[in-house]
Amino acid sequence: MKIDGIHTLSTIQEYFDFINFKCPVFNGFAIGRLEESAKVIPQVMPPYRKRFFKIMLILSGEIDMRNNDNEGHLKTNTLFFSGEGHIQSWESIAPMSGFVLYFTSDFYATVHKKNKLHSDFPFFTQNASMNIAISEKESEHLKRTCENIVTLSEQPLSNKEDIFRSYLNIVLLESKNLYEEKIGTNAVVQDSDKRILNRYNQLIEQQYGTTKEDVLKTVQEFADGLSIHPTHLNYVVKSLTGNTALQLVHNRKLQEAKSLLFQTSKTVSEIAYDLHFDNPTHFVRFVKKKTGKTPLQLRNT
Repeated sequence: MKIDGIHTLSTIQEYFDFINFKCPVFNGFAIGRLEESAKVIPQVMPPYRKRFFKIMLILSGEIDMRNNDNEGHLKTNTLFFSGEGHIQSWESIAPMSGFVLYFTSDFYATVHKKNKLHSDFPFFTQNASMNIAISEKESEHLKRTCENIVTLSEQPLSNKEDIFRSYLNIVLLESKNLYEEKIGTNAVVQDSDKRILNRYNQLIEQQYGTTKEDVLKTVQEFADGLSIHPTHLNYVVKSLTGNTALQLVHNRKLQEAKSLLFQTSKTVSEIAYDLHFDNPTHFVRFVKKKTGKTPLQLRNT
């Protein structure tokens, strides 16, 4: 399915069908070997938006990856993270080996709360670093965990999905420790204000990659969606992030604009209307104000 000219893949199975990869999916969870997927996936992957999460452990090989407006050259001993709704594209440089885990928020939420994926694991947020370099020893440790999951996937166990969730949580928690060690991100402590901020960020994210006509634009509309007063929403966002509630909306819109400018050949006018600007001139002014460059100048940098 295409939304705003980008393939939107709602399920893991849709993604596998799209890249012609044969891998079992267990009710919102799958694990594959990179060396197997490398045999069938396209060398150059066009931009697509996915409705599931992805963690990739690269043991060897290289790939140029774009995730939203982030771009990176991934190689041996790298952990890569991509959250729900992110836009991705890639160009394969050298055959890879390793593992890739896919899972949906619903699969995780059977035991844990959905919003914990965003609040507890910083690498899934929109502005997070998409990858970290890890040591060979750390890679080997994660490799053993992934090998265990693959072995379990091949056994006829009645409680297989419950075991997958336990292993997934181990991978997430260990990845979080590595991420915070490498990046220096502090753990998020949930309180009422931070829950509001997390819900607000999730609501902002829901405005992208959807065909619905009633896209939220104003802080008042977002506040109504959260059933709180806009003044309180603005206070919470400002106290926790240093930005106003409207600035968070604009920051996410700018990030989406960059993703479309960098990963697609869509015209400035097409992107403007995709992002629900009244006309392309308003979009150009918006980008110019935020970056000091026009959309075309930004695309050519």
